Amino acid sequence: MAYKFHYDKEDDILYIRNALKKVEESVEFSEDIVLDLDNGGRIIGVELFYASELLNLFNKEIDKEFLMNLLDAGLEYKEYRNVWYVLLVLKSGNKVISQALPPLRKSEYVSPLIAGCE
Repeated sequence: MAYKFHYDKEDDILYIRNALKKVEESVEFSEDIVLDLDNGGRIIGVELFYASELLNLFNKEIDKEFLMNLLDAGLEYKEYRNVWYVLLVLKSGNKVISQALPPLRKSEYVSPLIAGCE
């Protein structure tokens, strides 16, 4: 798949999105994670604030330097019951790292479109 990605080293923000899909909705899932969804509610993008700090908690090889030298990035996601599992695939230099984000409970997210109808 074709992914667009950008790392802002000044603000430590990593953005990865499927370039072939249209973002229908962006969901602020937590203070550090924003998910982009398509019209079917599928994850097609992710924005990570304090990206090097967050990812470094799980993998010490992912630091600012690694992110500044990204050559390619993508994401995979799976749904199981009420949980989204997101896997980032990051290539920097000659190293490729597949890094999972913490499981994200869909029940903690309510679409503003649905919330407005209640």
